[in-house]
Amino acid sequence: MTLTGHRLALALFAGVIAIWLIGMAVVMRHAALPPEASGPMLAVFEPGTPQDEAFSALARANARIVKQSGLPFVWVVAGDEPGLAGRLTREGALGAYRELPVSPVIAGCFAFADAKVASLAQ
Repeated sequence: MTLTGHRLALALFAGVIAIWLIGMAVVMRHAALPPEASGPMLAVFEPGTPQDEAFSALARANARIVKQSGLPFVWVVAGDEPGLAGRLTREGALGAYRELPVSPVIAGCFAFADAKVASLAQ
């Protein structure tokens, strides 16, 4: 059976989106910091996390808040003590990232998806 017209376009579109999603998942997995990391980083929480809940998690992790990004669930934090990234994860962050090759909007979405996939794999 051959694909014609709109079906071919939809199949190509779906293929491009699938390849992009796989590529972004790989990029986000490699951009995540190891638990022993410190210094400036992005702390990504689950979308919809109340600001006061994220703020208290950052305080419990002993993170110095630099600023909140344009998204309410992504914070720029810093810390000199080793293990900041691990403490952030233990306190509820989905992940900690240094410099991202993508915008924080995409990073937040992919960090959420990556954390869900990692929790299913365990």
